[in-house]
Amino acid sequence: MSYLFDHFDSIRKHLLLSPFGFFTDVDGTISKIAESPDEARVSSICRESLEKLANHLTVVGAISGRPVTDVREMVGVEDMVYIGNHGLERWVDGEVRYVEGVEEYMPRIEAVLNELKRLITIEGVVLENKGPIASIHYRQCRDQEAAQKVIVEIAHELAKHNNLKVGLGKMVVELKPPMEVDKGIAICNLAEEYKLKGAIYLGDDLTDVDVFKAFKRQGLHFTGISVGVVSDETSTLIAEEADYIVNGVEEVERFLTQVVADVVE
Repeated sequence: MSYLFDHFDSIRKHLLLSPFGFFTDVDGTISKIAESPDEARVSSICRESLEKLANHLTVVGAISGRPVTDVREMVGVEDMVYIGNHGLERWVDGEVRYVEGVEEYMPRIEAVLNELKRLITIEGVVLENKGPIASIHYRQCRDQEAAQKVIVEIAHELAKHNNLKVGLGKMVVELKPPMEVDKGIAICNLAEEYKLKGAIYLGDDLTDVDVFKAFKRQGLHFTGISVGVVSDETSTLIAEEADYIVNGVEEVERFLTQVVADVVE
């Protein structure tokens, strides 16, 4: 675990690689965590920096567990690549494009959500239908630890009977298609698509660890640097697996501002 601002010269050298890509998670990375998903807002400093980078780098992208339409609306930078639902969908030519085979699971997800409404009666739980993923948020529950335990048990039971898999994130449990798709695969596919030589990825959640690990695999045709955004809620895996860490969205703003100064100004 290395504090990024103690090693910015290494980042500066990495930025000289070309073609270069810059990728980021959204919630908890360029947007502070909110009580509910609808309340979250992307930092204006982060947005302005990403817009500048998008005009100078080969590719700049945002990837999130949110539906891709929400990601695009939240970030609001026209020239970026947007990927939603942890890699299951992408915004292309004005419409949502799903990974092949994903759409057949959507009726199943809807049916599972109806079951969840019946089975989970804990006050504060928020259910979200994200199309190919069912999300169960428990941030607003009085006893979050107890709520998570109940939700995870129910989710695993439903996953077993509906050929789905369970995913965990910050104060959320998800039911999703049993496909070999994650943020790491999605970002590496983008790196291949744009023939990148270098890339940086920022993330704060367990699903972002998939990217951190992917960047360490042998045989990649590009050099990836991972930056973990840590807070009181962050899993220890973020700091363990990331190349560098920063503390919260405020330091992401500082980092992006410095990257813009090197790349653009």
